[in-house]
Amino acid sequence: MVHLTQKQIEDYCKHQLPATEVLALTDHLRVCQVCRTQIEAVGNDDASFFSLRSQVFEETLERGAHLTMDQTAAYVDRHLSGEELHAVDDHLTHCETCVLAVRDLREFRNEIAPSLDYDYEPSLVTSAVPSPASRSPRGWLAPFRVSPWLTFAGAALALLVLSTTAWLVWRKTEDQEQRIANMPAPVSQPSALSQPPSTAAPESFAIVAQLNEGSRVVSLDQQGKLAGAEDLPPAYQELLKKTLSDGRVEKSSQLQGLTRPPSSLMGSDNPQKAFAVLDPVGDVLLSNRPTFRWSAMGGATGYIVEVFDEKFNPVASSPQLTSLTWTTTLARGKVYSWQVKAFSDREEITAPRPPSPQAKFRVVDLAKANELANARRTYPSSHLTLGLLYAEAGLLREAEQEFRLLQKGNPNSELARKLLRQVQSLRK
Repeated sequence: MVHLTQKQIEDYCKHQLPATEVLALTDHLRVCQVCRTQIEAVGNDDASFFSLRSQVFEETLERGAHLTMDQTAAYVDRHLSGEELHAVDDHLTHCETCVLAVRDLREFRNEIAPSLDYDYEPSLVTSAVPSPASRSPRGWLAPFRVSPWLTFAGAALALLVLSTTAWLVWRKTEDQEQRIANMPAPVSQPSALSQPPSTAAPESFAIVAQLNEGSRVVSLDQQGKLAGAEDLPPAYQELLKKTLSDGRVEKSSQLQGLTRPPSSLMGSDNPQKAFAVLDPVGDVLLSNRPTFRWSAMGGATGYIVEVFDEKFNPVASSPQLTSLTWTTTLARGKVYSWQVKAFSDREEITAPRPPSPQAKFRVVDLAKANELANARRTYPSSHLTLGLLYAEAGLLREAEQEFRLLQKGNPNSELARKLLRQVQSLRK
């Protein structure tokens, strides 16, 4: 087995690996204890990750703490991103109190959102401009009242100043009234009973389907308009529109030819020695390092696993094993079948064997694996989108996990329950 280089280990600990290498390196770490030990020694693995995550999020989501009001509002308004968004999503998976708080705030926002979209124009209040009659001489003279002890000359001077000021105020008032007379008629405020202009309130249509998608709300109206998924690629948006419209998860073409009837794959008439292959059978696999599992045969001293391509040419074979699992690496984008041979002191038994069908499975190609890895990094909380992408690729096990999370975020949605049931039915 070829181990990771020192550079690959350092890049992995610093989260600097290219996207095309992440999947292959993860598959390798799953089976290589030596490389896992080196990774833990260099990066302190989970401890380093959670230390960095705590610094980025300023330790606002310590164990046992709840989201603050500011965090809840930012999450509902989709103002969070990166590590902050991941931290909140992780917190909501185990904190029912914060889930209810997010749901209540989102419902309140949706309830008041239509009123926030209407532009209200203020009315012109003509009474705000004073008329000459309203400005009485008493009011003008109030600031300039003269005390009795002043001389007659001072009184005359004050009277002259007041007269000049009154004339200036009267001219200014007359000019203001003239400008108001030349202005267009003010637009009256729409009453509660009148219909607002079409330009101020665009026509809306009833929502036919709506689901919470992490920090977003995805909805489809009667005219087929999708909202809440504007950042998704056009192909993903079409996939969401179709599913929200008909509420169906179609069976992937990648599953064709892999399905086997639910009969038991028995290898002997003796129940003590009967055994069967368990997994993978009729599945599409994301990893190209499948782990083969089978049941035990009574009295068996060893097992050998054999893997074949579509033309039944052998492509991999295990040594004689005493365990009930075996892992190997296979080429991507191909269909395989496999069998296991059980050995005892007196006989050799193979499972499955006729009339039972072959145990087949498919490994997704590299392009699809990279696309799905990129979608998971870009839309980690969009469980509807990820579930549909997995189902489209035939990855029913991964799709079921995403739809379970979708139902958890939409506990009262019949559509979420329906999608989960359909994926579970396809797995049977």
